[in-house]
Amino acid sequence: MNNGRKPKIVYLGSPDFAVPALAALMQAGYSLPLVITQPDRPKGRKRQLTPTAVKQFAENASLRVLAVPNVNQPEVLAEIRAAEPDLLVVAAFGQLLRPAVWQAAPFGAVNIHASLLPEYRGAAPIQQALIDGRKKTGVTLMYIAERLDAGDMLAKAECAILPEDNAGTLRERLAALGADLLLEKLPLLLAGQLAAEPQDETLATYAGKITAAHELLDWQAKAEDLCNLLRGLTPDTSAYTCYKDSHGWQRMKIWQMELAEATGNAATPGTLFDADKGGLLVAAGEGAVRLVQVQPAGKGRMAAVDWWRGRQDLHKAGLCFTGSEDN
Repeated sequence: MNNGRKPKIVYLGSPDFAVPALAALMQAGYSLPLVITQPDRPKGRKRQLTPTAVKQFAENASLRVLAVPNVNQPEVLAEIRAAEPDLLVVAAFGQLLRPAVWQAAPFGAVNIHASLLPEYRGAAPIQQALIDGRKKTGVTLMYIAERLDAGDMLAKAECAILPEDNAGTLRERLAALGADLLLEKLPLLLAGQLAAEPQDETLATYAGKITAAHELLDWQAKAEDLCNLLRGLTPDTSAYTCYKDSHGWQRMKIWQMELAEATGNAATPGTLFDADKGGLLVAAGEGAVRLVQVQPAGKGRMAAVDWWRGRQDLHKAGLCFTGSEDN
């Protein structure tokens, strides 16, 4: 584009991850005639309707924003075309775009995906990289295609995964990295100087949506794997385990856990075999973990040692956590 006018971009995004790129486009002076996001959703214990992070940002910035359940509907497509965009930019939008949508802009639609494609296509690339114990990940700028996250790649940027990272801290860094990559490559893209590279389908892996099934701790697993699972879940949700007392089976959420030097190898996996100032030592299939912060059913979060001090009824009989109330 060399006609002197500011390129017009229609932006599609929903959660916190999508805000830095939108803010960066604004600060760089791109024209943003329309922002599209997901509808308000009920959140919290009171199930109060809450707008997406992108909607909140756009409204505060006086940008025109549409919250729609289906971006492919004719009336939404008409709004996109009326905005006369040069390009659509997508980040964690949460809906599949049909060809008519990305064809509404001469330069198509590009997506900021939070992995080094073709690895970790899908809804939860950040969480899955942590769960798998990866040491690095990154972001990929790619064209939207009909198949999920399978479009040609325009650029990548790597990011180290730190030992202390969870899904929240890693997501924050990747969002900033994606915004920087977008701003760096957009001028080349709009000038027709950015070559696209097809993905190698033989290397493609998928990171499906995180469900309640992921949250259950399997004490037969390695201690490192249990800690990585929790890193991938928090702070969005927690892991949980079960134990039995005089009232029957109880669930307990685990919010903070770390590898323990003591192995607990002589104990059955799931057995609480010791306690120290830092937490409760529990044997895993290999090694042991220290439970640091827990949330018993019906109560708030608390230090694991404080919970244990208050459960004298469990001390004599011992405690062995399990992965199911059916055990």
